[in-house]
Amino acid sequence: MLIDAGGVPIELLAERAAWLPASKTLLVADLHLGKAQSFRRSGVPVPAGTTAAMFGRLDRLIGELAPRELIVLGDLLHGPLSQQGPAIDALAQWRAGHIRLAVRMVRGNHDASAGDPPPICGIEALSAPLLHSGLALCHEPDEPAACFRVAGHVHPVVRLRGRIDRIRVACFWLRPDSLILPAFGEFTGGWPVIPQVGEQVFAVAGSDVIAVPSPRPRPRANGR
Repeated sequence: MLIDAGGVPIELLAERAAWLPASKTLLVADLHLGKAQSFRRSGVPVPAGTTAAMFGRLDRLIGELAPRELIVLGDLLHGPLSQQGPAIDALAQWRAGHIRLAVRMVRGNHDASAGDPPPICGIEALSAPLLHSGLALCHEPDEPAACFRVAGHVHPVVRLRGRIDRIRVACFWLRPDSLILPAFGEFTGGWPVIPQVGEQVFAVAGSDVIAVPSPRPRPRANGR
């Protein structure tokens, strides 16, 4: 789904990523590599294969779109434990398969404790905001910036109600001054979004991205 974000066309992808067609740039946020590893080390049983599934989605996007650049909007790594073991090995192996692709990241709150990825991963780590294509790319949606922001951090999800039941799905959250991407990682959780007047939510529904009806202004108590 193609939207206008502060005058810049952005395509919202069902793979929970965003595409800047003019610059051929792929945006993802909140991979949280190593989170499952951290939980397992604490004795919490979590599903296996989440890292492989995430990199599989990323590979398919790169194969379909042939981007010039990939930019991660923060929280590439989950914590200090991500710097060792299977998570960083998987990242380095994935990077070796896309050596011609420029990859940059904007540091997020988890990256502050996890640290930048090691040089073998070939990922340039930058502080927010990163000005790109007329946008301010950042991790925190409320990062001070002079132009429209594209961010992550929130892991937005929305509840869709049917006649019988309801489901919770990842979503893109468009606000007057920012676009918040859903978490790209497989094991990240989510924060339910209740859009306010002037905001729009786009739900990831299988292989599609659909606009969720926006709230209507409530009439005043006197009916005017």
